[in-house]
Amino acid sequence: MYLFTRAGRFAPGRNREVTGFVGAMTDKVHQETGLEVHAWASQMSPDLGTVVWAAFVDDLARLEEAGDKLAVSDAIRDLFESGGHLLVGPLSDGLAQVVSGGPDPSDPLPGYVVTAAGAAANGHVAAAMAGGVEIAEAATRITGARTAFMSSVTGAYGGCMWSTGFPDIGALQRSEAALAADEGWPELIDRVGPAYAQGVRQGIYRRLT
Repeated sequence: MYLFTRAGRFAPGRNREVTGFVGAMTDKVHQETGLEVHAWASQMSPDLGTVVWAAFVDDLARLEEAGDKLAVSDAIRDLFESGGHLLVGPLSDGLAQVVSGGPDPSDPLPGYVVTAAGAAANGHVAAAMAGGVEIAEAATRITGARTAFMSSVTGAYGGCMWSTGFPDIGALQRSEAALAADEGWPELIDRVGPAYAQGVRQGIYRRLT
């Protein structure tokens, strides 16, 4: 399974226009491709104003099919021309493969997602992948919230990401408290941490659509 993302940063002070554009674009992409795509806005995190469209696909052929449909869609082109001026800078695509803890279709769609993104240190790719799975499984056990671990297919070589969904901000806070109270959690992070390059970034995203 793969996670495809398309991220863009929007100009400040135009929230109403941005919300309308994001909602319309998300609905149209779903209508044209059938992908279960949702939009997420950065909250209380770096890169404020960033919106990420995200969709899980079982294989890359499904993603190619969707891309081909959008490439020839007049409706998508017209919509982007009407709202593209709201973006600050280019869009950025990402592709990651689920290694462990993938989404369960029976789970309700989360209201918030917390992510941590990093990359393996030089010469430590195998250790970083194994450690990533261990971290995801420990976080799931401690918090009760499913944590997925993914490896980057595009972007920095050796890139990886953890992602955990929550129904609301209260559940997110309780999860953070559970990790902070668990004595084994910092020991695990300290033990596997050397497998990763410095600069792991964390973020909180709230679902818009």
